Amino acid sequence: MSNDKKRAGIFVFTSFQGGIGKSSTALHFAHSMKTHTGMQGALLEVNLFSPSYLVEHYNAQNKLKSSCLDFFMKDWVGFQPEEISETFTEVDGLYLIPFTGNRSKESVAPRFSFNETDLTPAMERLLSCLSRNHIFSVFDLPLAFTPFPLYLLDIADCIFYVYSSQSPSPNFAKQFLWELERIPNIKNKVVFLRNMVDPDSEDRDTKTFDREYLLPISGGIPGTDEEIKFDSVIKTIVEKAYEMPSRNKVTDAVANAEPTKDEPLKEYQKKLRSEIVSSLEKRFGLTDQELRKKVEQQIEQTFQRNPPPVVQGIDAKIETKKFLLDEILGLGPLEEFIRDQDVDEIMVNGPTKIFVEKKGKLLLTDRFFNNSDHVRTVIDRILMPVGRMVNERTPYVDARLSDGSRVHAIIPPLSLTGPMLTIRRFSRVPYTMDDLIYRFKTITVKVSEFLKLCLKFKKNVIVSGGASSGKTTLLNVLSTFINPDERVILIEDSAELRLNHNNLGRLEARQQGTEAKTQVTIRDLVRNSLRMRPDRIIVGECRGEEALDMLQAMNTGHDGSLTTLHANSPRDALARLETMVLMAGVELPLRAIREQIASSVNIIVQTSRLADGTRKVVDIVEVTGIEDTNIKTETIFKFEKKWINEDGRVFGDIVPTGVVPLFIKNMPGNLLESTAHLFKGEERSS
Repeated sequence: MSNDKKRAGIFVFTSFQGGIGKSSTALHFAHSMKTHTGMQGALLEVNLFSPSYLVEHYNAQNKLKSSCLDFFMKDWVGFQPEEISETFTEVDGLYLIPFTGNRSKESVAPRFSFNETDLTPAMERLLSCLSRNHIFSVFDLPLAFTPFPLYLLDIADCIFYVYSSQSPSPNFAKQFLWELERIPNIKNKVVFLRNMVDPDSEDRDTKTFDREYLLPISGGIPGTDEEIKFDSVIKTIVEKAYEMPSRNKVTDAVANAEPTKDEPLKEYQKKLRSEIVSSLEKRFGLTDQELRKKVEQQIEQTFQRNPPPVVQGIDAKIETKKFLLDEILGLGPLEEFIRDQDVDEIMVNGPTKIFVEKKGKLLLTDRFFNNSDHVRTVIDRILMPVGRMVNERTPYVDARLSDGSRVHAIIPPLSLTGPMLTIRRFSRVPYTMDDLIYRFKTITVKVSEFLKLCLKFKKNVIVSGGASSGKTTLLNVLSTFINPDERVILIEDSAELRLNHNNLGRLEARQQGTEAKTQVTIRDLVRNSLRMRPDRIIVGECRGEEALDMLQAMNTGHDGSLTTLHANSPRDALARLETMVLMAGVELPLRAIREQIASSVNIIVQTSRLADGTRKVVDIVEVTGIEDTNIKTETIFKFEKKWINEDGRVFGDIVPTGVVPLFIKNMPGNLLESTAHLFKGEERSS
């Protein structure tokens, strides 16, 4: 066998249809591939949250070690090839990796918010380790044109589309081929398998597709004529599988293909936008629904008078309607990123440069505004519903979108690159603690249990960290552990937290210069909240003189309060608190300020955004008192960075230091014994 055939490969069996033998064919292929190559293989199901065919076929309910979901929930960044055998179940030279296991009394649904695109880097890591161990991979993939299946089709060395002769299966197969016209580098790797072909049927010698094999009806019983014929075809397919174009080989026709000519459509869209906007300028007093209906009517009337140009591969009417609605009623070129749940932040540096942050990486997009006035129009559209404005008198402003996303805008003359806009996105579905543990790997189970204890016993917690390090997200998650019987007052500069609490009062500061209204600061709201009978006070972010009032509230019967602040370490957070108290203009000696901090703050949780873009909790510190003029602290958990793997991801763990918090030690009862496991340091091998 050639050296090329000895390399590990990735083979995908897929279909729009179920019940046509796709899973059993993939299984036969994997066994035949193992025999033919002498290599180990892995069978991976991507049936998402459905019972596993693999587990049932091999009766592996009680011996299954890990599923894809189990692997994803682990800290897979540091997974090594030598860990494969101890992580996954091997049967007859094949590793069984279902998406979810069928263990008894275990749900196949995840207990955290699931996003397909989060699977991609984890799968890349797993496939890399399999390949380095010379283990080929066979995927059983129910087809959907969503991000993760498309990723698997892209990386596959060979794609087998399974269908049958019975309607509507042939039409579905043709639809699949048609869908691939736009992505021909995938099309070149496709082989069609017409399954369950009757040897006596009239179409047994007729092929529908250029690269197609006919699989005879299999009896499933070894040694029978049907099974021998079936296995013979599978062996032929295995022989030919490595001759298919790999994912990195594209034919000359594909490489030299002309780009889509959509310039006429863009010009047509711009012209329509000007016509419709000019016709709407005289219509005032319309509600949002009435305005949308009016715009849609105008678009349809324009289509009848002047149809859009025909562009191959694009539905010009739908694209034009979407463009016009985004431009006239939405945020123009930003609407696409607002809809994309993977975009965490949108940054506009003048009309020609729009950046987005996706999965921790900054990317320059190909979208742009027509000019500076176009950017100003979008900024005004954002500010109008929240009663704020930006002009020469107040050239910068903080605001929010309707979904709670944070917005900052600044215009010339302060901005030299034109109007600038920054939008910090938040998930539409609030994250849970399980999301932070299993999906983002921000914290561990031990850390989550400790933080729950802090909230339960009403410890005052400060979440500290740099910009975009996950402070607000963590604060939002921590708030879910507040007793529902307690009254909570939430104070923010711009309302962005999404607390799901029954007895919740929300207060928002009012900025200066909004149509002669009097400015109301966060400090004013903190003072005012003390008269509202709060059990806990949550301040979205302490950044100034309100720190003094917040500390006093924490120290006068409002235990269990929460806030965030910007600092690079827990010690810096304490120093910054001192500075902010001094900003209040109250002449207090330094020792008095530090005594106030030491008696008010119990726990500091430090977050950080690592070099690979991931957000982690890196320190949890308890404030234990004051000695002379120094605030005493003890580190309870600390992040240990181990190494950076080949794809740039940082591998490390937040581990207990072995120090037991003072409030746990001093708590009566058996709390220390029941929680001692949280603070035991990890055993280190020599």
